[in-house]
Amino acid sequence: MCICHVRQHAVVERTVRNLPLTPLDSRKQSILKAVVTDYVRTAEPVGSRALVDRYHFGVRSATIRNEMAELSEMGYLRQPHTSAGRIPSDLGYRFYVDRLMDQAAISSDEAATVRNSLMRRAEMDFILHETCRILSGLARYTSLATHPTVKDAVVRHIALTSIGQRKFLAVLVLDDGGVIHEIFELSHGSGKIDPVRATNFLAQRLVGKTLSSLNADNSELSNEAPGMEELLSKVREFVKRELEAAEETDVHLEGTSYIMQQPEFQDVSRLETVLSALEERRALYKLFSSVYLGPGVTVIIGAENPVDAMHECSFVGAKYRIGDRVAGTIGVVGPTRMDYRRAVAAVEFMARNLEQLLEELRVA
Repeated sequence: MCICHVRQHAVVERTVRNLPLTPLDSRKQSILKAVVTDYVRTAEPVGSRALVDRYHFGVRSATIRNEMAELSEMGYLRQPHTSAGRIPSDLGYRFYVDRLMDQAAISSDEAATVRNSLMRRAEMDFILHETCRILSGLARYTSLATHPTVKDAVVRHIALTSIGQRKFLAVLVLDDGGVIHEIFELSHGSGKIDPVRATNFLAQRLVGKTLSSLNADNSELSNEAPGMEELLSKVREFVKRELEAAEETDVHLEGTSYIMQQPEFQDVSRLETVLSALEERRALYKLFSSVYLGPGVTVIIGAENPVDAMHECSFVGAKYRIGDRVAGTIGVVGPTRMDYRRAVAAVEFMARNLEQLLEELRVA
């Protein structure tokens, strides 16, 4: 997967658990950026000699060593007990993401491949599965996506089909491309129902409204025939059951093997802690709720994570919209030693492509 370099910065949101960022002079910024870059690449603590050899700062190793010591005192670097080198702290990663990181962009060839993959089928489950699969491949981390929230979905179309003397199949097409349906039977006192007239009757009252507003609407239809009133009541009951069944949003998860490949999680107990958190629905909801704080891509680093079991991980996520409403979240999870530049580019790219595809399906 090719991710090309561009100079412009993406809109990257900091989380609510912001720590104060002490200003750094240009040399310290360059050293911090070099340490992050090297550590992300090698997963090994970085020493002053290695920085002098690789980055040609134009000063002696002792000077770099003193600067790294000061960065450690300021909280941007830390020193593992078993090594003379330094690694970035959560605060160091935060400074890098907010102040030093260049944006990356997906190549045009990769963009075309992604588009073709997503366009193969229009079902929401398939689209989100493909989105997660592609996102994992682009970012090389575990990817997650939430299914659009049903309660805010808008009814685009309704069809009613008679399948028996008093039995009907009701089909509601939603603005996110989802389809919900149910078969129900009217009472003996409902009289004869014309499916075409009944469909028009329901369309006038349902199309353009959210499912949650339909569930809350208890208005009576005193001027309508008993069959029509019962018909609308059946549809409202059906919508209520759909909303109750969808209280816990589905979460798509792909690429857990990427977590298992990271050096940080070769210890089985540490790996199990992270994998258990990824399988815990409440933990994922805490994680996703942080993405709703602002526009653009949200980066949550280490201890900023609202899920205690994932304090050794970072999360890069973005909202995706259907029309004017926020529909869900997509993102990636990896170690704090994450290639944030690649992850931000991949998440931003996939979120925009997902939005574009869902908008095309919505207006089709």
